[in-house]
Amino acid sequence: MLNDFLKDEEGQSIVEYTLLLTLIGATTIFMLTLMGLSISQVLGVHITWDSYREWAYEKFSTK
Repeated sequence: MLNDFLKDEEGQSIVEYTLLLTLIGATTIFMLTLMGLSISQVLGVHITWDSYREWAYEKFSTK
C-alpha cells in the first residue's frame, strides 16, 4: 500500500502546471513592463524606471 502511494503521480501534474503558469505569468508581466517603457521612449515620453517608481508611489501610496 505504501509503495502504491509513493508511485502515485496524480498530484504531481497539478504542481507542474501551477509552476508553469506562474512562470509564464511572471515572464509576461516583466516583458509587458519592458515593452511599455520602450514604446513610451519611441513616442518621445522618455519614462525611466525612477520616474515610473516615483509616479507609482505617489499614485498608490496611502496617506
